[in-house]
Amino acid sequence: MKPGIPNSQRILQEIIAERERLTGEKSKEKFQAYLRWSRSADGKVILADLKSSYGGISFVPGYPDVTNFKEGRRSVYDDIENTIAAAAAMELSDPGGG
Repeated sequence: MKPGIPNSQRILQEIIAERERLTGEKSKEKFQAYLRWSRSADGKVILADLKSSYGGISFVPGYPDVTNFKEGRRSVYDDIENTIAAAAAMELSDPGGG
């Protein structure tokens, strides 16, 4: 762990770096779009629906294929939540936006 950087901030930096590595693009503008959307009335309704549909436990005893399918869906929901959290952390660390 880097000295002086809280663990949660380090994890968010790793999430941002990994997303940029996977997509080949800088994420700041995209993260800000996720944050704006999550704060909108429609975004709140959709996030609640995604959480109830895809969040939570994905394990189904005795059915590994179903578990894998549900885990894939849950991981997409988790990625959306992590992106919103990273955007909020970026906003807190740089409230001026620049």
